[in-house]
Amino acid sequence: MEASQKEKAAQLQHAVINYSVEEISKRYEELGSVEMTAPALGLACRFRGLGVVKALVERGATFRFSSTRRIEEWYGCYIGRNSGNYRTNYSLYLLRVFDEDLKGAFCFKGMTLAQCAEQEVGESLPILSDTERVAVLRYLIENKEKVSFQPEEMLYYAIFFEDTAIVEELNRQKIEFLEIRVQTIANGASAMNPYWVEYITMTEQADNEAYLSIMEQISKKLKGNQFHYTENINEVTKKRFSNTEIFMFFFEHFKRDKIKKYQLIRSLIEENATGALMRIEQEGWLNVPKKRDEMIDYATQNGKTEALAWLLDYKNRTANFVAEQEKADKKLMRALNAAPNSVATLKQIWSYRKREDGTLMITNYKGKETEVTVPEKIGKGIVTAIGKGAFSGNFYNPKATEVQVKQHNEIVKVILPDTIEFIGEGAFSKMASLKEINIPIGVREIGAYAFHGCDSLKSLTIPKTVEIIRKHAVSFCPNLEKVFLGEGIKEIGEHAFWRCKNLCEVRVSQSLQWLSMENTDYHCEQCASASNCTYRKTNNIGRDLFCIFEYRKKLTIVGPKGSPLETYCKEKHVRYRIDDNR
Repeated sequence: MEASQKEKAAQLQHAVINYSVEEISKRYEELGSVEMTAPALGLACRFRGLGVVKALVERGATFRFSSTRRIEEWYGCYIGRNSGNYRTNYSLYLLRVFDEDLKGAFCFKGMTLAQCAEQEVGESLPILSDTERVAVLRYLIENKEKVSFQPEEMLYYAIFFEDTAIVEELNRQKIEFLEIRVQTIANGASAMNPYWVEYITMTEQADNEAYLSIMEQISKKLKGNQFHYTENINEVTKKRFSNTEIFMFFFEHFKRDKIKKYQLIRSLIEENATGALMRIEQEGWLNVPKKRDEMIDYATQNGKTEALAWLLDYKNRTANFVAEQEKADKKLMRALNAAPNSVATLKQIWSYRKREDGTLMITNYKGKETEVTVPEKIGKGIVTAIGKGAFSGNFYNPKATEVQVKQHNEIVKVILPDTIEFIGEGAFSKMASLKEINIPIGVREIGAYAFHGCDSLKSLTIPKTVEIIRKHAVSFCPNLEKVFLGEGIKEIGEHAFWRCKNLCEVRVSQSLQWLSMENTDYHCEQCASASNCTYRKTNNIGRDLFCIFEYRKKLTIVGPKGSPLETYCKEKHVRYRIDDNR
C-alpha cells in the first residue's frame, strides 16, 4: 500500500538527516510526489548543507505548501488563514536560533529548533557553520522564486535573533524589509494584526544588551520613517529607560506627535532614569513650574529618590523663586478675597459642563476634603447631575489625575444637593472609604455601576422619585447590609445588587409593586444567559428575585403584609418580615 502524504513527508525528513546525497535523491524518487517538502528542505538548510539542499530542490522540494485545514492539522503549522496571512516559514531553520530563544516570533510553529539532529547510526549532526549557512543562503536567493524563499523575511528575523553572518550576507545582497513590515513598524496597526503584535512582543522580550543594536538595524530598514509610538510601546519600553543610550535612541527615532509629555516623564521617574531626564531638560519639557512641581510630588509619593534628587537639583538650578512665589501669593490672595462660593473658587474644586437644558453636570472632584458637599449652584448654573466617574477615575474618568483618584478613595461622606436629578455611570465607583451618601428626593435615574465596589458603604436609601436603577448600580459592595427601595421604581437592571455578600435586609415601600422580567415565562438562573435582562414594574412577582439581589441565605425582605411579594418569598423559602412601622 502506498504511504500517505504525511508518511512521505516524515520519510523524506528522515532521509535528510540520515542518508547520503545519493541515497536522499534515490529515496525522494521512490516516494514520488511529496506534498509537504518544506520541513525536509529546512532541515537540510540547518544540518546538511548546500549539497543536500541542491539535491532536494532539483527534485522539486520547496518552502511552499497548500493552505488547507488538513495541512495545518497534519503538520502543526500555520497556513495563513486564521493568523493574518502568517505562515510557518521553514526557511528560518537556516538561522542560528533555538527553541528557548524564540522571543515571541509566530512563524516558527511546527518547527523544532534543536542545536543538533540525532542520526540513527553515528554521531549527531550539529548546526552548520556560518560559512556553510551563508553558502546555502546564496543558493536560496538565486533560486528564490523556484523554492518560494523570501530573503526579506529572513533579514527581519535574523536581525532580531542576532544572526550576524546571515544579516551581513543579506545586507551585501542589498535585501530590504517587506513593505508590510515597514508600514507596520512606522504606522502601527490594530491590536489584532499579527505583524504588529509580533513586533511588539519580540522587541519587549529582547535583552537590554541586544535591544539597541536590533532597533538601530531596524531603523536603517524603515526607508527614512520613524518608529510608530503608542502608549503600549511606552509601557513595554520604559523598563529600559534607565539605560540612557536606549532612551536617547527612543527619543530621537520614535514619532513624538503622539507622546504625552508628562506621562513619559512619569515613566522616567518610575525608572529613576536621571540620564533621560537630562535630555528632557534640554527639550524644555520641565519649564512650566506647575508641571515641574507635579513631577516632584510624583517622585516623592512613589519613593523614587534618585529622580527626586535630580528634579530638586533642576529646580534649584533653574527656578526663579522670587517670581514664582509672587505669582503664587497673588493667586492665593485672589482666592482668599473671593467669596467661598464664587465661580473662581469652585472651579478649583469642581470640573463641570453644561447640560442641554442649561443646568450643570459635575464631571470631576478636584478637592482634598474627605467629607464633601456638592454645591447646589456654580455661578448662575444649577447643579442637577453627577456625571460619569465624577468621584471615581481611571476607566470611568480618564481625565482624573492619579492624585485625584487617590483622594477620591479617601472620601468618607458625600452630601448631594436636592437639585440632583441624575447620577451617572460609575459616578462613585470604587470609592473604598465611602460610608455615607444621600440620594436626594428628585433623583430619577441611577446609572450603571454608580456605586459599584464601594467597600465601606453599609446602607442605602433609594427615594420614591427614582424610576430606573441601571445594571450593577450597587454591586460588589461587601459591607452593604440594608437597602430601602422607594415605590417609584419602574426598572432595575441586571445584577443591580449583585455580590453584596452581607446584604441582610431589603426594605420595600408600602405601595411598591414588585419588579419582574418583561417575559415572565423566562426563568433566569442567576442571569447565566440573560446578558440584557431588565426588570419592570408589573402586577406579578418575577420568577427569579435573585437575578437582582443574588441568593443569600441571610437575606430578609421587609414589606407590607399580604403583598404578592410575601407569597412569593414563602414559596421560594426566602425570609419575609412584615414591616410593623407601616
